[in-house]
Amino acid sequence: MASEHPRPQALAAGYPPDTDALRPLWFETAPPLAEHESIRQLPPGAPIDARADVVVVGAGVTGLSTALHLAERGAQVVVLEREAPGLGTTGRADGQIIAGLHQEPERLIEAYGPEIGERMIAFSGAAPELVFALIARHRMDCDAERSGWIQATRSTRRIASLERLADSWARRGAPVRMLDRAETGRLLGTSAYAGGWLDERNGTIQPFAYARAMALAAARAGAVIHCGVKVERLDQSLVDWSVVTDRGVVRATTVVLAMNVFTGQLEGVPGGRVGHSYLSAHSVQLATAPLSAAQLERVLPRRHSCGDTGHLRLRYFRLDREGRFVIGGPGWLTPPRTAGAMSFRILEASARRMFPALGDTPFEHRWTARDTITPDAVPHLYEPSPGLFAALGYNGRGLAIGTALGNVLARRVLGEPAGAMPFPTTPASSVPLGLRAAAKFYLRLAIGR
Repeated sequence: MASEHPRPQALAAGYPPDTDALRPLWFETAPPLAEHESIRQLPPGAPIDARADVVVVGAGVTGLSTALHLAERGAQVVVLEREAPGLGTTGRADGQIIAGLHQEPERLIEAYGPEIGERMIAFSGAAPELVFALIARHRMDCDAERSGWIQATRSTRRIASLERLADSWARRGAPVRMLDRAETGRLLGTSAYAGGWLDERNGTIQPFAYARAMALAAARAGAVIHCGVKVERLDQSLVDWSVVTDRGVVRATTVVLAMNVFTGQLEGVPGGRVGHSYLSAHSVQLATAPLSAAQLERVLPRRHSCGDTGHLRLRYFRLDREGRFVIGGPGWLTPPRTAGAMSFRILEASARRMFPALGDTPFEHRWTARDTITPDAVPHLYEPSPGLFAALGYNGRGLAIGTALGNVLARRVLGEPAGAMPFPTTPASSVPLGLRAAAKFYLRLAIGR
């Protein structure tokens, strides 16, 4: 197979065609996808006819983590991917590895009860440790850096809520502490924030390189990854599943859906609710040329990553291996089609206001990512039918929790009881049409194209 992924015309996958003007930084700086006999880029028209214990649909972070953990436990695994490993949301992410979920620990306890809630808190809090341990164990070349993460706020009124959040994690033994305005400014290199809190568990990776390295680890463990295969529907018989693709049929006892935002495009999922249990929207990201040594003394001088407490005005930023400043924020319901789209212009203007030290350094990379948004801001595990498993709904925090949930899915597929899992399986329910329409209307009012 070719060592480089093909440049995809990804319009069908929810993105504009991949061009030099709209191409993620990570696609340019990741090492080539290593050649391995079990990572197979099917030539056009080549048929596929296979059988496995488990078919995993999707080669993003969750699918590859599931395949890796299954193969390491001796399962015969086939991964089916429409394009190539990591080319979807995983390879377009900002690359921040963050402990916890969007919901505060106490909110999880309110929603799920003390026993399950505390399990979810401990599990999500330990997700970065799992990621960095996996990277070390498999010697993944993905620029892993555990320099800590800051959540900051522009509003003095929100300081109290950050204090409660930091205190909640501190009581559970996490290495966290509050930052006042002055220290927040020194660590981030901007005066935009009134304060924040620092979580030392967290860090950054090169997300596309991470996906490629995990694909290689899964292949070495025994999984077979077929690229260039579009899964069209699922057919269930009394004894197994038939995964019907544009290249033929793959049969398996168990199927894991790891398509995240594209789950709703698949036919034959029992009940039909899994594919309607989330909303989706695009984020936009920018990356500068590498900053000078003088600039790096003023912009994120200790290489912390950061996400603020905004929602529709959210900003999250970091440095890459070569000192590029990378910043992201909300986009639109549809992806921007050109580098001059308003969502990119708004984000660049914001970055330059926040970080005067950027000066006239050009932003050389612009790209978009598409993610799932769940009504409760929590990812979900689903089992819509015996032998069928799904995970989705990462709300912009998929790299750490998606990796960790891949391990949970593997354990569940291999027979561990659902009640023993550190993350619950929940019934799927469709997002109400009224909420769906209201969310779209709100986004149209608040976010420019």
